[in-house]
Amino acid sequence: MSMLARFRKPGGVQQLVALLESCLTKKREALLNTIQAEDKEFAAMVKTKILTAERVFKWDPLVVSEATTRLSERTLAIVLKGLPPECINIGMHTMRDLKKREVMNLLEVLKPTQVEIESAHIKLVETVRNLEKEGNLKFDANENPIPPGAAVAAAATKKAA
Repeated sequence: MSMLARFRKPGGVQQLVALLESCLTKKREALLNTIQAEDKEFAAMVKTKILTAERVFKWDPLVVSEATTRLSERTLAIVLKGLPPECINIGMHTMRDLKKREVMNLLEVLKPTQVEIESAHIKLVETVRNLEKEGNLKFDANENPIPPGAAVAAAATKKAA
């Protein structure tokens, strides 16, 4: 029996994505390589569904703020450590000045290890997935967030048709 058989059942892809999102990079890459060796198309599809901190910080700043406001300043600073400046700008876009200063100070002072940074990234992704479970955030088929207004408009259009 193949390793992927259990993940091909209903809900299996979500379980596999959750597993991969909760792994450190090295382990995630090893698992993805194993999956790819067995089924390249399935591996490619799974990769499109995995959320990462870099991917989250490419979203609309209002959507990002939904997740970042649920993180402590210290965790957020560690998440932002090592990310490109545009990610930091998006992460701080909606913050009040006092919180921005606190996070920026922490960014300068903290010297987290790579494992701490990856763990903070995992915490961010967990927070995003919790927002999804709570219904505060919706995703399209490619795991891109649907802006709250667009989801309501789409539902109204669907209902009218």
